[in-house]
Amino acid sequence: MRTGASPLLKGLPGDSCQCPHWAYVTAGRLTVRYGDREEVLEPGDAFYMPPGHVPSAVVGTELVMFSPQDELAASEAAMRENVQRMMQKGNRN
Repeated sequence: MRTGASPLLKGLPGDSCQCPHWAYVTAGRLTVRYGDREEVLEPGDAFYMPPGHVPSAVVGTELVMFSPQDELAASEAAMRENVQRMMQKGNRN
């Protein structure tokens, strides 16, 4: 099963994460979509994700990630708002 961040990133520029990340995959598989390409990352891969990406991963994927605090906080705030909207919408159904 694959989980994706696409619905959580709605409203950010390009509907994509605007925070850069440096990371290392320890388990699973991560797919990162950019406007012009897609990267598949597996255990042992170290990588850089520039702003403008949309990640998705198979359940159980684990990574060690480093991100600038301010940019990460802005992306996380937008993601929290999207989760709240989805929950409110779900409660109305």
